Amino acid sequence: MKKKRFKTQEEFHSEIERQWLKTARPESKVSGAINTIILVVVLAALLVTAYLNRARIGTLWQQMTGKAPPLWLMPEKAIRDSHPTR
Repeated sequence: MKKKRFKTQEEFHSEIERQWLKTARPESKVSGAINTIILVVVLAALLVTAYLNRARIGTLWQQMTGKAPPLWLMPEKAIRDSHPTR
């Protein structure tokens, strides 16, 4: 292999530093995959939580946008209305 000639001392030092950084911290493709998997799992958990709490989120959204009366004025469902007829 042909040795590279450096014009200045600075070029020599930058090449040595580049080679040292390359060997000191090898690229890890596993950590990127793990981060992606964690991100997908967290997003899936958020979506499931939002789906399960969609009624509460809808009420909160109505409160925030002012399209519903305040919660203390909203009547609660009667127990007989919340359960199906037996």
